[in-house]
Amino acid sequence: MPKVTARIGPMKNHDLMNDPFYAQLMFVIESAICMADKDAKKAGVRLTDSSIKSALNKARRITPQQVVTPLTKLECRDDFVEELARSIAANRELLAEENEDGGDKQEVSPADWKNAISAVEASLKVRRSTEPGTRYYLDYICDFIGEGKV
Repeated sequence: MPKVTARIGPMKNHDLMNDPFYAQLMFVIESAICMADKDAKKAGVRLTDSSIKSALNKARRITPQQVVTPLTKLECRDDFVEELARSIAANRELLAEENEDGGDKQEVSPADWKNAISAVEASLKVRRSTEPGTRYYLDYICDFIGEGKV
């Protein structure tokens, strides 16, 4: 997992996607989305933009105190959505913020994590069609993440 550097200065409410701190968090979330889509395709399951919206909503409600255990067998779209939500939630615990003084690392705050999920949702809304079963966001984000890892 990439190391997340601490956000310096006040949060930019108008556009979190341009804030380097949130961009790092969003990259982690969107990478998990792409991995889930890839795994679903291998299993013959087609995720849609609505599936991703559902997973993001579920991920927002999972707290670090809840046990996040992987599902043993993923057979249908709902299983992949549930597993994606768990994966997104688990990533928050793996990321740490560096203190400005170089001291101990701290978990990403729940508020910052929820803001990052909201920013991903905003991206999804921009690229999502109103037609059921579309994959505009998924196709876009997986191409984007693929380019970012090169």
